[in-house]
Amino acid sequence: MHKTQPKGLYLLFLTELWERFGFYTLQTILILYMAKALLLTDSDAYLQYGAFSSLIYFTPVIGGYLADKFLGFQRSILIGGCLFVLGYFLMGFPFPHSFYIGLSLVIIANGFFKPCVSSIVGDLYHKDDPRRDGGFTIFYMGINLGALLPPLITGSLAADYGWKWVFFLAAGGMFIGLVTFLSARQRLKGAGEIPPTSSIGEDVKKRIKFYLFMAGGIIASIIIIQLLLVFPKETVIFLVIGSLLAIMRMVFYLVKEEGLVRRRMIACLILILISMGFWAIYTQKYTVLMLFADRNMHKEFLGITIDAEFTRFFNPFFIIILSPFFSRLWSRLGNLGHRNTIPSKFTTAVFFMALAYFVLGCGIKYFNVDGEASIWWLVLSYLLQTIGELLISPVGLSMVTTLAPKSLTGMMMGVWFLTQSAAFAIGGGLSTFASVSEGTTKEISIYVYSEAFIVYGLISLIVTLFSLAMIPFLKDLIKDKDATKAT
Repeated sequence: MHKTQPKGLYLLFLTELWERFGFYTLQTILILYMAKALLLTDSDAYLQYGAFSSLIYFTPVIGGYLADKFLGFQRSILIGGCLFVLGYFLMGFPFPHSFYIGLSLVIIANGFFKPCVSSIVGDLYHKDDPRRDGGFTIFYMGINLGALLPPLITGSLAADYGWKWVFFLAAGGMFIGLVTFLSARQRLKGAGEIPPTSSIGEDVKKRIKFYLFMAGGIIASIIIIQLLLVFPKETVIFLVIGSLLAIMRMVFYLVKEEGLVRRRMIACLILILISMGFWAIYTQKYTVLMLFADRNMHKEFLGITIDAEFTRFFNPFFIIILSPFFSRLWSRLGNLGHRNTIPSKFTTAVFFMALAYFVLGCGIKYFNVDGEASIWWLVLSYLLQTIGELLISPVGLSMVTTLAPKSLTGMMMGVWFLTQSAAFAIGGGLSTFASVSEGTTKEISIYVYSEAFIVYGLISLIVTLFSLAMIPFLKDLIKDKDATKAT
């Protein structure tokens, strides 16, 4: 029985930790920056943030394809890391155009970086390795260690020194991640290198031509992304169509496969669609919950006064506390032969999301004083959301690398993030249910928030019931019937 995780996992753990530190430094302040520094209305800020979040998850499908066919995962990580550093740095300058160019570079950088780290983690294990789900849960804990510190420092850093130093801090975090990855790449033992089928592997002229073409594509993408951010409603439509096209491409590959591979790809597709319902509600923690905390949360926690940014601490904190438990649980279930529980995990995840918003919506509606609610309602909601997140996010990454054919892992990982892109776009629209006009009293705004939270709970409950009904069918698709017959 294998207990020790591959050494390469811990390098990827640290690389992702520092990348996420930079990214969550940005995420912690972005909606507040849009509302307070750019002076956008609630609806405009929600839609623009939704467009940014959805584009962040759209670009990995392109980056995954480039890594699969040309660059390899390791080289894509290096390109993405450099673009992250440049993007955060540009956002620190006090010019709107510089901010949006930097935001565009961050979106492009995520396309190169995001699918590749997760894909290399999958390459460290064979298909039936019982350590796989546990390894992905450890990796996911690294993500949230990186997310833990920014909420504690970004609010005071912005208040005392200005917004620009928050963006520079994000750039510094990503730079440390790049140095970490470069210093110990040998631990990966060749995982994620340039694929042998790549047309740019040996020919220097082809390689130069490819990189020049890619540089031109990055410049063109910056222009296109800025236009999409200016028209966020149209961006939602664009991204939903893009997600449908990606799914159609997946169906094209699915038709060419046979037997167990085809059945598992069908199961993967259905599970990805179920996850969209989860992520559409999940995205509210970056927007609606942040502005709710800023306006209607009683800002005293364990005897100290806190700011809205601090509330982003609870989600990664709970993930770090609970991840070792879930890692051991998945490894134990794997060793006992229970490898067919992914549909049940997804269903339970969406149920916990429904419960989180029902508790929060009812709690602040009936237990508030002059429009201010106790922070403990938000803490409890984050705890329930975190349990759901641990049941769907690391398990979803593991699912893609398990159910997808090896030759399509990068693309399928991109599809996983692309459907999250559509979910975040939809989530931006759902955020407008909680739009509060300027000058609204706390008593009115807390009522608006409570009603919106109950709606989010109802949407999650509907997705839960659908997922519950699909469990027997999905388990049958995933099961290796030929292996069962052989035994």
